[in-house]
Amino acid sequence: MAIISISFMAFTAAVFLGYFILPLKVRPYWLLLTSLYFYSCFGWKGFILIGFSVVSTFAAAHAVARIRRQSVKKLVTALTVILNVGLLTAVKYLNYTLSLFGRIVELPINEISVIVPLGIAFYTMQAVSYLVDVHKGKYPPERNFFKYLCYMTYFPIIMQGPISRYDQLADQIFTPQRFSFDRMKSGLSLVLWGLFKKMVIADRAAVLVNQVFDNYTSYEGLEIVIAVLMYTLQIYTDFSGCVDISRGISEVLGIKLIENFKHPYFASSIKDFWRRWHIALSSWFKDYIYIPLGGSRKGVVRKYFNLTVVFLVSGLWHGVGIHYIAWGLLQAFYQIVGELTAGVRSRLYDRCEIDRESFSFKLGGQLVTFALVNVSWLFFRANGFIAALKMLKSAVMNPNPWILTNGRLFELGLDAKDINVIVISTAVLLVVSLMQQKFSVREKLEQQNFIFRYFVYLAAVIAILVLGMYGPGYNASQFIYMQF
Repeated sequence: MAIISISFMAFTAAVFLGYFILPLKVRPYWLLLTSLYFYSCFGWKGFILIGFSVVSTFAAAHAVARIRRQSVKKLVTALTVILNVGLLTAVKYLNYTLSLFGRIVELPINEISVIVPLGIAFYTMQAVSYLVDVHKGKYPPERNFFKYLCYMTYFPIIMQGPISRYDQLADQIFTPQRFSFDRMKSGLSLVLWGLFKKMVIADRAAVLVNQVFDNYTSYEGLEIVIAVLMYTLQIYTDFSGCVDISRGISEVLGIKLIENFKHPYFASSIKDFWRRWHIALSSWFKDYIYIPLGGSRKGVVRKYFNLTVVFLVSGLWHGVGIHYIAWGLLQAFYQIVGELTAGVRSRLYDRCEIDRESFSFKLGGQLVTFALVNVSWLFFRANGFIAALKMLKSAVMNPNPWILTNGRLFELGLDAKDINVIVISTAVLLVVSLMQQKFSVREKLEQQNFIFRYFVYLAAVIAILVLGMYGPGYNASQFIYMQF
């Protein structure tokens, strides 16, 4: 069941209808039932792996709560975590490892058919965080197995998050809410915003991105730069668009999910970028890898080592291939160099009498950060590490600004009309994002008169229907983060 489809819209409407018609006590179990049905639409075999994750961590949490010896507690927790993470690693890396081994020994090795269930990377992290938190005594183990199962399979987040902690989400799911028209309007307006970002911007940018990245030897210089910029736009609008849809659906049900993005491309440093981008994942790595490794408490060298480990794991979590590892290590490199040069840069600013509170200084920091992020996204999207290096070399060594005037720009997969739509819709995104920096746009919209509000809603619907990428010959792009 594709998320951008009539069937998903009908499914979500049925979830809402059943939830608010059924008695309060039954509503959490309706969410569980519909979530399981949604998961089954992607193949029943996936229940084997998610079932193992649910049962193993649920049982281990109860065992840990009853065991008195700390050494045994740690052993049970560690073994369960290793089993779950090992299963995730095997699913993602088994065939890649076999292929790599085959190339080393120069023997053909056939791929093994492996089940890759929906959302395995996301629900594994939720399961691990639950078990570790119980082990630490943050909260007691959940007695109601169905409540835990619903937390693990809750359909709006099973696709690609946001990764939610048990104490943030479980009680909300099992605390049924009465219908609220205001909450429904607010939630559905967020869904509309997510659909706009996904269908109008991300899926249109994907056409150009796929054309250039999949045929990179045919392009050079500014063509590569434009493709990278389009991917930077695509991955943000695609991922944040899906999260907006998830948050909006949950809001209608009275369930509040964490805000996973806080305008990351306005960041003034790479460290600031990771406070704003994929916040749920960043906080998970901080709490369950960085801090347990020692964080910044054991000296500068150890701190940078821990930081490198975190981003190395982040690269491995995101995908298979050396270019993902390079992307992760590049993020660590940015932050380490940034901290090591902080003192020198500070003295230089003082000597040059640069006002660090000025608009120009802050804008400069944002532009430099944005450029560094773009370079890292090149490695993230490229079809391999060598391809990324060749594209980076071409972008730097082969400048060709004349493509902006000789018509070559319209040979990258999008015609003039589509490029105009990209430019205008990105301008809308920028304006709304700037407003969101200062106030809640949805709350401000609700304060306006009836005619203005519904004109905005209608305009959004028409924009999605008219400008959205769909129709004959077009296949809706799957959400990027569903592959991870």
